[in-house]
Amino acid sequence: MDRASYLESLRRDAADLFSAATPALAADVPTCPGWTVERLVGHVGRVYRWTAGWITTGAAVEVERPPTGDAVVTWARAGLDELVTVLDTGDSGAGGGPGGPAMVATWAGQQPAIFWPRRMAIETALHRWDAQATRGDAAPVSAPLALDAIDELFEVILPSRGTVDVAPDGTTVHLHATDVDGGAGEWLVTFGSAGIAVEHAHAKGDLAVRATASELLLLLWNRIGPERCEVFGDAGLLERWRAQIAL
Repeated sequence: MDRASYLESLRRDAADLFSAATPALAADVPTCPGWTVERLVGHVGRVYRWTAGWITTGAAVEVERPPTGDAVVTWARAGLDELVTVLDTGDSGAGGGPGGPAMVATWAGQQPAIFWPRRMAIETALHRWDAQATRGDAAPVSAPLALDAIDELFEVILPSRGTVDVAPDGTTVHLHATDVDGGAGEWLVTFGSAGIAVEHAHAKGDLAVRATASELLLLLWNRIGPERCEVFGDAGLLERWRAQIAL
C-alpha cells in the first residue's frame, strides 16, 4: 500500500468507527477490558493529536484530555482532520523522494517516512473493529492493510518492546493468510534469545495457523481467539502468546 491508500483507509475506518461509537458511548468494549466506547473514542482522538504533533515537531507532545459525553466524537473528528492535514503534506512513498524525507523520527527510532500513515491506518482499523465489536457486527480489516499490519507487528512493534519470551529458542510458527495469493500472505516466525526472526516463506512450523489475513491480525493482536482459525501443532504456544503479549 502507498500513502494515498493508507490515508483512504484511515478516513474510511475512522468514519465507520465514529458511526459505530456515536449511539453506544456508554457501552463496554469487550476487546479492550475496562474501556467504554467513550474512552475508546477519546483514546483515538488523543492518538491523532499526539501523532500530528510528533510529525510536526519530531518529538512527543502534550495532548489535552478528551471531553466527555457526545462531545468526544466531535473532538476526535477534529483530531482526525488535524492528522490528515499533516499526513497529506508528506512523502508519497515508502522510500522517500521529492516532497519528504526518506526517514523520519518515531517512537520506534528512525523509520521510513511511510511509517506514520501506515501506523495510523492500522491503529484506526483495529479500533474501528473494537467499536463495531460492541454491537457484534465488526467488519474485517481489509486484506492489504492486514498484511501490512502483521508485517508491522513483527518488524516494528515487537522489536520496540524488547525480547519476547514465549517459546524456547528455535521454536517456529507458520502463519498462512488463506485469502491472499503468493508469499506475502505467509510468515515463518522463529523465536530466539535475541528476539523474533521473521521471513515470508512457506514452511512447516511447530505451530501452524491458517485464517484470513484479517483474522490472523486480530488473533495476533488478541482481538479474537484461536477458535476462528485452523490451528495445527503446538496450540499451547498460542495461549502463551495471548497471555504474555498484551497488545
